[in-house]
Order: sequence, then structure tokens, then C-alpha cells
Amino acid sequence: MAPIPSDVARTVEWFSRIYLAGIPALLRSNDTSFLSFVCVVAATDALAGYRYTDPKVGDRFKKFVENYFPPVYKPHAHKLYLLRCRLLHNFSPAYFSLTHAAPGSHLKPSSIGDTVLSDNELFLAIKVAAEKYFTELQSSAQLQTDMIARLNNLQEGGAIHVSA
Repeated sequence: MAPIPSDVARTVEWFSRIYLAGIPALLRSNDTSFLSFVCVVAATDALAGYRYTDPKVGDRFKKFVENYFPPVYKPHAHKLYLLRCRLLHNFSPAYFSLTHAAPGSHLKPSSIGDTVLSDNELFLAIKVAAEKYFTELQSSAQLQTDMIARLNNLQEGGAIHVSA
């Protein structure tokens, strides 16, 4: 197997540092829990953009949830995309009742008729999804090429650049 391109390796490293290592700090308190949901949907959006070349954001996002998240999320893919839109564009939840550290309620009906999402459980799902995708990325030249194209596309994507 050929070595992974440096742009791809750097992106995986920064993604892991920012999201997979960073979100747990937000999960420590109810006061920062909401931001963990924002970060999880942003992380999902980024991974979907790296993985799929579909022109429609919603199609990429839903496909990523369906193919990389644990199977229990598949029936929720469409509403998770709608939640993503509301969180990223309006900073308000929709279609789900967001809760802090309530794994027993996760993906169960809420008292208002939507579905409960527990921050810690949703984080575990994106972690599983990212790890699954990164494993595939290691051995697929096509997935690496697709990611590089996304990183080089400043109109639709772009690389992660963080200054110390």
C-alpha cells in the first residue's frame, strides 16, 4: 500500500485533534452541551464532504449518516440533516430534543413528540463514523483523491488550517 498523501494525513490529524479530542471538553457540562451538538453536525458535514462528491449537501450528509454511523441512526438520517441545518444556520434545534448526559433517553420519543438526542451518545456515534471512514481512507486511493479534491476546492470545501 502506498503512503497516504500528506494533505490527507494532515487533515485526518487536525480533524481528530479539533473534533474527536475537542468535543469531550464540551461534554463535561450542561452549559457547553449545546455546542457539542453544533460541533458534531459540523464534523459530520465535513466528513460527508470529504467522502462523497455529490453536489447536494443534504444527500452527502444523509449518505454519510446511513453508511458510517451505527445502524440505529439510519432511520434518523433525514431529520439529523434538518437538525444540522437549524443548528448551523439558526443556532436552534429542530426535530430533536437535545439533552446532556442522558444515554438512557437517547433516540427515544421525547415528551413533546420528537426524538431525544443525548450529547455523549451522539459524540460516540461521530467518533465511530470518523474512525470507520478514516480506516477506509487509509487503503483507498480513490477516497484519498476525492478528499484532496475537496480540500483544494475553496468554493465548496477547503483544508483545515489552524495557526498556533
